Amino acid sequence: MSRKSLLKFALIAICSPLFISNAISSTYKLPSQPLQNVVEQTKNVSTRLSPDKQWLAVLTPRTHLTINNLAANERKLAGLRVSKQSLTPSRVKYSYSAIELVNLNNPTTNIQLPLANNMQVANVSFSPDSRFLSYIGLTEIGANLYIYDIAKDATTQLNTGRLNATLGLKYLWKNNSKGIFTNLAIAHDTQAKSTLAIAPNISQTIGKKAPRRTYQDLLKNPQDEAEFSALTTSQLSLIDLQGNSIAIGQPAINISYSLSPDDKYLIVKRVKAPFSYMVKYYDFAQSVELFSTSGEHLTTLAQLESSEYRPPGSDSVRKGPRLIHWRTDKPSTLAFVKALDKGDSRLKTAFRDQLLQLSAPFNQPATPLTKTPWRISKVQWGELNTAVITERQSDKKQMRVSLLDTSANSNQQLSLWYQKAIRDTYKDPGRLYRQTIDINGEQLGRVVKLYNDGFLHYGLGASPQGLKPFLKSLPIEQHKPQVHKTQTLWSSANDKLESIKYVVNLEPLQLIISRQTADTPPELVMLDTQSGLERSLYKNAKPLQAYKGMTRQLVNYTRNDGLPLSGILYLPANYNKADGPLSVLMWAYPREYKNAEVASQVNYSANQYQHISSKGPVPFVANGYAIFDKVAMPIVGEGNEKPNDSFRDQLVANASAAIDTLVEMGVADRERVAIGGHSYGAFMVANLLAHSDLFAAGIARSGAYNRSLTPFGFQHEKRNFWEAPSLYQQISPFTHADKIDEPLLLMHGEMDSNSGTYPMQSARLFKAIRGLGGQARLVTFPYESHSYKAKESIMHMLWEQENWLEQYLKQAPSAKTDTAFDQSVINDTQVTFH
Repeated sequence: MSRKSLLKFALIAICSPLFISNAISSTYKLPSQPLQNVVEQTKNVSTRLSPDKQWLAVLTPRTHLTINNLAANERKLAGLRVSKQSLTPSRVKYSYSAIELVNLNNPTTNIQLPLANNMQVANVSFSPDSRFLSYIGLTEIGANLYIYDIAKDATTQLNTGRLNATLGLKYLWKNNSKGIFTNLAIAHDTQAKSTLAIAPNISQTIGKKAPRRTYQDLLKNPQDEAEFSALTTSQLSLIDLQGNSIAIGQPAINISYSLSPDDKYLIVKRVKAPFSYMVKYYDFAQSVELFSTSGEHLTTLAQLESSEYRPPGSDSVRKGPRLIHWRTDKPSTLAFVKALDKGDSRLKTAFRDQLLQLSAPFNQPATPLTKTPWRISKVQWGELNTAVITERQSDKKQMRVSLLDTSANSNQQLSLWYQKAIRDTYKDPGRLYRQTIDINGEQLGRVVKLYNDGFLHYGLGASPQGLKPFLKSLPIEQHKPQVHKTQTLWSSANDKLESIKYVVNLEPLQLIISRQTADTPPELVMLDTQSGLERSLYKNAKPLQAYKGMTRQLVNYTRNDGLPLSGILYLPANYNKADGPLSVLMWAYPREYKNAEVASQVNYSANQYQHISSKGPVPFVANGYAIFDKVAMPIVGEGNEKPNDSFRDQLVANASAAIDTLVEMGVADRERVAIGGHSYGAFMVANLLAHSDLFAAGIARSGAYNRSLTPFGFQHEKRNFWEAPSLYQQISPFTHADKIDEPLLLMHGEMDSNSGTYPMQSARLFKAIRGLGGQARLVTFPYESHSYKAKESIMHMLWEQENWLEQYLKQAPSAKTDTAFDQSVINDTQVTFH
């Protein structure tokens, strides 16, 4: 072993939890068989619909990663986690092991795509002309771009040199389907070499405010900067279908690129030096460049400063143009948003944003289209020169969507479609139906489709009576976007939960829907609404046998202040109240509201099939527990009151109301109720144990417990520590660790990359509880981030939870022992793996 390797091993050993007193060396454990079956069950498939509506691609997700997958070498730089060897993300979120093409016109000609050597694929897409299916193939040595010719049943690798996918597994088809843009790795000898450099790490402030939140995996020194630049610099290129490539400009750190609908121009967003040590790469300084698709640089559209210096506030943005994009209804017209308040949402102003446009050849001043009093968050383009504009007012937790006629003079008035609380699901009209348009024989982009003088929109149809998905038409006057009453074109059956996946045809109306009932898993069905004819396209696997007969019901109740609350109660098969009350595991996640009416809303359908997630509480129904899931934990601050000003009181009131209800129903034993949660839910768990005696035990995963370590805000709290020091102190369970007198199981990934939830948060709370004589167990998972991915980790997580509940819920409180951990574990322990 080299001296460098010995030094690295020694540092790891010294810093490892293995060397902390009272730590227990362990191996991965398996939970009981029903819980193992939950982890092993088939994942839900994903789908893609071809533009010509002839093919449906059914994508089978890859199985769980192994711990060896996660343990592969990676570099953590500027918020990225990348493989130096393959120039890809080291942790690919969505990848697939199989692809089936379902022919919607002829069910006898389905195609199973040939994938070489168990290759994992990502970013699956049809070409605009539906002739090809494209995807990125992933191997240990790199990523490559493939196209599958459907008619010829032939697969071709387009690139000769490998891709540089460190900033994402991205590519972009030309609208004429004759080529693909992507980032290629530059020649090896131009890559900067990574050498060990030992020197002081220096940061400096120059009196300019930079109130940024707490992030992990940031750059720390010049060596990190050099390595980040070397790994992410790539050559943006256009590759034709014969594999020939054209370079677009010079090598750079290209974080995004978008193509004009006429295939003539390309907007490229690039990271610029100097790099920041305070924010992630996408908040670095940037330049926005305009190129021709022949590779010529035309102009620089914008120079954007680092978001490190963005003003504080929910709706504050960095200075300069943003949301720079192409109008999908025009051949080559740019649109962008400009802040009229210098990006500072704290400033009072009549208008906060302005929408402008700039057409080719881009040598004239931009034309203003409209001004908005709230911050623009999204712009969609529709037929007949209609824009659909979404604004947000985050402090009031409000949003609104308006229509704009862009054919008239500049600075036109908006016509309001709807306004609602951001979390108001009852008033949510869902998604607008979009379709690629053809003008004068030229195919342009996807626009909001006008049908019978109206826009089509579809959603879940949440209401106090449950979910009833729909497809509706929103009539408007042409060139005068005055909104009229909507018309329902289709809605779900009353005895099933049916939701729209795709609109295949408008006349007659043909849909691909997902259909499920309480007893049958989701099935993909192609439906002709006029004739009633339908065809099954895909069925999910059979349900897990251990949960057959499990019952589920929505329970409504009220808080002591009259606020309506709800939760979903699961009971084991064959349970009878005459058998007596059960031990209960409650699972929740607090959410903030400015409106009590919205806080009381529920999203539930009695017809929804219960998919058992290994990361939720429902698997433990198989162990005989009652599970109260999605327990409402609203934190409401109406008017000038901030929600978190009464966080603790409202939290306890929510939990108390839930337990009282279950006890009154005869379901729960008040002395045997545990509370669990993940992330902000873990923060909730620790607070409830500190400030109430409602629970027998708690389970807290990947949480943050000391808010002074997230001093520039957390969750939706925008006040910083120095503006509200007493709030940060009162809301932090770490400062009340002496009151946590119920046993608490803490779990955390050792490489948590989520903002604020450093693994140190769990370690410090555990040490505080141990030092104060409380009962706690800390389990840390090597190589895991905020949400655990490796099969071994998930199995062991379930084993820990299963045994914790067995120890503290199944037995009478006076007879608690440690036998659930083979008598080898004391209460104040820390567990690590080797």
